[in-house]
Amino acid sequence: MSDIDPLIKREMQWMALGVLENRDLAPIILAKVRRRRIRSALISVVAIFAISGLSIGAYEFLSKPKAVVVLPGSGVTGNNSNTQPEVIGLQSDYPVTWEQSVGDLGAISGAGGIGDTLGGLTAVGVKISWERCGQGQCPITWILSLKNNTQDLVSTAPSLGLFTNHTPLVSDSRPTTVLPGGTALLVYSFPEFKDSLATSSRDSWQWNWYLAQLR
Repeated sequence: MSDIDPLIKREMQWMALGVLENRDLAPIILAKVRRRRIRSALISVVAIFAISGLSIGAYEFLSKPKAVVVLPGSGVTGNNSNTQPEVIGLQSDYPVTWEQSVGDLGAISGAGGIGDTLGGLTAVGVKISWERCGQGQCPITWILSLKNNTQDLVSTAPSLGLFTNHTPLVSDSRPTTVLPGGTALLVYSFPEFKDSLATSSRDSWQWNWYLAQLR
């Protein structure tokens, strides 16, 4: 039996241990071996297709350009610059001036205006919306446009300080993260001005921005 197929030889040895009286074992063994070989061939074909499919899928996934998810604020917080008009320079219906005083105990930087860079962010513009309060107009909504001109991710808390007649009035912070080369449009709103301030047309308004400490 040395020249017989090893699989057939094994099957004949196993079946010889059973009770099969008056039956020719050869056809049974050959049929069983044939079924086993067909099953092995089918499993091999399925495995080859499965591996090929996984390989193609992995290649497509790895070669597909990664989508950059930009959360609000062109980084993490605030209003997405893709959904807001571009803010360059000072956009205001009424004059405002820059104030050097920071006016916030938690500030970790000096005061900045348009064109100034603090912590890697550069103020490229500010847009102010005014509404009636008292006998004059109040700057209710401010949109500060900050650009990250560095090659690093910048996470900080840009704050806006407002002054009337050079007296500190209010400040507010907007924690944000800006991608390298990205722009954040941060909205600061003070609707309480309409009810709490009694201004006149002779009042002057000043502002600055600075970096507050993240908590």
